[in-house]
Amino acid sequence: MDRGLLLSEDIKSKCWPWAPFYPARQIAAPALSDPVWQFAPWLEFARREIGAGRMPLWNPHQDGGVPLLGNAQSALGSPLLWPVLLFGVAGAWNLSLLLRVLLALCGTYLWLRDMGRSRAAAALGATAFALSGPFIAWLEHPATLAAAPVPLLLFFARRVSRGRRRDFLGLAFTTYLVLSGGHPETQLMAALLAGSLLLVFPPVGFARTMRACLLGAGLAAPLLFPFFEYFRLSQARLGMGRRPFTIPLRDLLRFLHVGRPGSNVIEGAATVSVTLLLLVPFGVVLARRDRAALWACLTAATMLAVIYQNPIAEALALHTPVHWSRALLLLPLPLALLASGGLDALRARWKARGEPHRFLRPAAWGPALVCAVELLTAGRGVHGSTPPGRLAGATPMLQALAADRDVFRILPLHTFLHSDTATEYGLDEVRGFDAVSPRGWRAKREEMGHFTSVPTEDDVLEPWDIAPGGAALDFWNVKYLLMAPQFGFGAETLNAKKGLDLELIYSGPDGRILRNRRVLPRARLSVPGEVRILERGPLRWRFDVAAQRAGTLLVANPGFPGWEARVNGKGVALEKPPGDAIELPVPAGRLRVDLVYRPLSFRLGVLVAAASLLLLLVSAVRRPGVEA
Repeated sequence: MDRGLLLSEDIKSKCWPWAPFYPARQIAAPALSDPVWQFAPWLEFARREIGAGRMPLWNPHQDGGVPLLGNAQSALGSPLLWPVLLFGVAGAWNLSLLLRVLLALCGTYLWLRDMGRSRAAAALGATAFALSGPFIAWLEHPATLAAAPVPLLLFFARRVSRGRRRDFLGLAFTTYLVLSGGHPETQLMAALLAGSLLLVFPPVGFARTMRACLLGAGLAAPLLFPFFEYFRLSQARLGMGRRPFTIPLRDLLRFLHVGRPGSNVIEGAATVSVTLLLLVPFGVVLARRDRAALWACLTAATMLAVIYQNPIAEALALHTPVHWSRALLLLPLPLALLASGGLDALRARWKARGEPHRFLRPAAWGPALVCAVELLTAGRGVHGSTPPGRLAGATPMLQALAADRDVFRILPLHTFLHSDTATEYGLDEVRGFDAVSPRGWRAKREEMGHFTSVPTEDDVLEPWDIAPGGAALDFWNVKYLLMAPQFGFGAETLNAKKGLDLELIYSGPDGRILRNRRVLPRARLSVPGEVRILERGPLRWRFDVAAQRAGTLLVANPGFPGWEARVNGKGVALEKPPGDAIELPVPAGRLRVDLVYRPLSFRLGVLVAAASLLLLLVSAVRRPGVEA
């Protein structure tokens, strides 16, 4: 972190249109590009929206327009990301990452202490989880936002039945922290982990435990309800675009050999420290008489069974929508419980032999120190770093597009301009990737051509896969097609072979811009008249419409639940299915038409969160011994 922001922006040195303006160098972390293309731009966009007094509910810049808060991975409700929303990526990205490590460290320490481990043993386990290979590899991703509070969830889940108010509130808040983290798979695994622990250590007040969890989930309702709505209408629900896999058994060697060649640095990041692993067998011995150690053994074995290649893992990977290999992120927790128990067992044996106590205390802290050094050394070089001044670097081509104040969409061809980068530059794109993706729009978009994936990028349209005639490009307001300069053909070839009407308006070292001369306006009437856009924002469009007779106003934005239309202040039903262009009937005359995004899912979520917060406040001020 001392070298700059933990963002591998150097990936742009291999991608158009930035390549000519970045010094050629080896990419430090080519597998860690999602934060560059997705997470950081989403946060900057959300920050601008909040600064303008709007909720960051909708992103108009990718996939024709998609929910932002509802895609889960934006994780805008997580307090661990709020410093970035306040101070920007350049000012607070590293702080957000550091907060994740510190929360994981402190939470694991408290949990292990509550499980009866000594201070030194708890410090060892906490270090092993917070600095583990999986946690550090996923540090820039929302998975760690959801995983960092899991030890605290386990801590409060065991304590809440003791009847103390602070434990009840703590469980509710940590439930919210996990659910606001924005990674549903990690959230599911956290719930399974906590549930299995409660089966081994049944709480006396089970109803009280469940009530705290439900209130915590209620606080997260403004995030969860929009996600459930989006997921129901997504490609992900049907498994489209998903690539099931398991981690090869040979990657088990990464527990011992961090830099093992041929292994995915994220998916296979199994490092939890050799020091910890050497103590695990001593903790396994405790499983015969210690319920905590027995739970840890069974949990670790189950995790290994769903992570690494075997018939069980393969069946789960193929027949469920979950990447169970992500359990690797939480595997260090049961291993930490075993190793910390093993360390305490060795200390007890040392004491029983009458060894001098003055050597015992320093020796007990030695494993934690060695583990920290080992994992910090292993973590160096996993991530790339970027000077804050290099963020969102523009090129002459991107500046030329930004100078056009018209309303339009772009369509980069091949791998030009990564499919989520338009958000960073405020350009409206037809492509995009957020792991959920709107099913209706993706089906409709195929009229433009066949979108596919290549080894380096998802959601690609090759020039030769454009649909003949280009009618869909015209319809959806695609004004510019963008190409890398290495292509040996241009507008004339595409016009001749695909029946398009393109002209070259920019050619430079960073690429070429081809203007679509047949592009249709974003908003247009089916009858003679005029449409002027008075206001255009992520959540609201306002039009001045003059129709010579009754007809239809078409806005070439893909519809989605939550978009509402008003004509002269009166609501008008939008009946097209999600993904189709928004259409509404308009009478003759001069009209004011508003399109507003007000998702019912978010509004219901706010009501549930307000009720949950009220109940938690009642719990906080009630007299001791009185149930909430």
